[in-house]
Amino acid sequence: MSQGGGFCERHGPYDPPHRTCPYCALEAEQRRAYGPPGVTVPGRVAPPAPKAPEPPAAGPTELIARGADLPEPDANAEAHLPEPAPPLAWLVVREPRERRGALLPIAPNQTIGREADVRWDDSRLSRVHARFTLEPPDDAPDDAPVYHLWPFAPTNPVTINGRAVRGATPLHENDEIRLGNTLFIFKVLID
Repeated sequence: MSQGGGFCERHGPYDPPHRTCPYCALEAEQRRAYGPPGVTVPGRVAPPAPKAPEPPAAGPTELIARGADLPEPDANAEAHLPEPAPPLAWLVVREPRERRGALLPIAPNQTIGREADVRWDDSRLSRVHARFTLEPPDDAPDDAPVYHLWPFAPTNPVTINGRAVRGATPLHENDEIRLGNTLFIFKVLID
């Protein structure tokens, strides 16, 4: 019997236990709930777009003559723009059962191990076992950054969803991460 996982022509690889692409299933569910996306559908006439309100007739816009001195931009204007909040991440302990439910907050560029930034007492964990980074996705560098897990060496085994990983591996919500004798569930909150 198949364990699931496979490759979607549109979204790429997907992991077990999914037997079909979870992203395609989500899109189909959204189409059923909300209708087709806002594109032209054969046989339908799209309603006219609402007109933008007319600007108030306060007076003509001031024009600046060529070669005139431009006003200096406000240096504090950029300082007041709020920075987007980085995603918050946690590791939730699933195994061992006696520590089940423990939460470990994860910040970008932190290490995990017995004597690392995120300390976890596990005899099979190295002093510094792996690192969490926040990077843009490889296939879409302009998209929001995602967490990646970097194992430090072959002597520090790391598995994600049952597969051993060697290099930087992007993490997704509910990924199962095994470090030493501990099985964690990865949780992330994105604004």
